[in-house]
Amino acid sequence: MQHQTPAMAPVPRTRRRLFTKYVSLFVAVVSVALLCNGMFDVLFYYQEHKASLIRIQREQAEAAAAKIGQFIKEIESQLGWTTQLPWSAGSIEQRRFDALRLLRQVPAITELAQLDASGKERLRVSRLAMDVVGSSVDFSKDPRFTEAVAHKVYYGPVYFRREIRAVYDARHCRHPARRGRERCRG
Repeated sequence: MQHQTPAMAPVPRTRRRLFTKYVSLFVAVVSVALLCNGMFDVLFYYQEHKASLIRIQREQAEAAAAKIGQFIKEIESQLGWTTQLPWSAGSIEQRRFDALRLLRQVPAITELAQLDASGKERLRVSRLAMDVVGSSVDFSKDPRFTEAVAHKVYYGPVYFRREIRAVYDARHCRHPARRGRERCRG
């Protein structure tokens, strides 16, 4: 008969169950810790990603706003030379010629209307409608006219024409003594 050494002796069943319980508990604790760590990593990554997207969108919006602002400044500078002449009966054809030249030079402008000091329309030149000379339509009570008189400039809201093209209404008063107005839709 062989003699069994203590190392070779069969492990009691209670010891094996205890070892299995400890290993199971250790695996469960490590798994829960890794799972929590992974969830926190995903959460922090999501928040960082969201913050970087917001930052990028803000930078793009600021760049677009700067481009739009520059575009409007260029249109305003183009409008500047059309307000230099004082009103006179003989200058309406010259003003019409200048307005047509402005429409040709600045494709963004689709309509130009010039009003006298009392708010009556003296000239309207448009890419989309017939030109009107001396219509005397009264804009003196129109808030756009009164705002332009009070603040030297009026910017209306942006709207879409035929759901394709953005349009805004700008009114300028360059020389308060003459109070001639120009209305431009670009």
